[in-house]
Amino acid sequence: MTLAKGLSSGYLPIGAVMVADPRGRRADRKGGEFAHGYTYSGHPVACAVASVNLSIIQQEDLVARTRDETGPYLASKWRQLAEHPLVGEARSVGLIGALELARDKKTRQFFDKRGEVGTICRDFCFQNGLIMRAVRDTMIISPPLVITLEQVDELAEKAWRCLDLTLERCRAEGRL
Repeated sequence: MTLAKGLSSGYLPIGAVMVADPRGRRADRKGGEFAHGYTYSGHPVACAVASVNLSIIQQEDLVARTRDETGPYLASKWRQLAEHPLVGEARSVGLIGALELARDKKTRQFFDKRGEVGTICRDFCFQNGLIMRAVRDTMIISPPLVITLEQVDELAEKAWRCLDLTLERCRAEGRL
């Protein structure tokens, strides 16, 4: 598993890799070295930032807060977005969410030219102050661990608005 942004919250570039015990033990038995490297792994400034960042994450109990409060709250708001006529499926885990945009909500049929509607939606998101990435016609969010419940509400409201704008555009262009 690769690790990076979570170490420093993106404040400075740093890379890391985590190896599961069975593979790590196998490397030890067969000579002991696991050769790997990342451009920024081990840089002293990045490591110092990562160390302080991880301490703050622990002190503020952000992982537990995400698990017990903001993650479930985001999941409930994300499920509400499944009611939008353009959304074939809404799914989330923790603070990661995805919306599958579908031409036909009931059958979850994709649009003919995959990715075009996602790009339209992404552009509306950017114009309305929401960062939501388009992967083909799947809209993805990954807010920071420090997001508040009020900010989750704002995120969901903006997402609904951008879906409405996307739906209007799709109807106007004959995509639906």
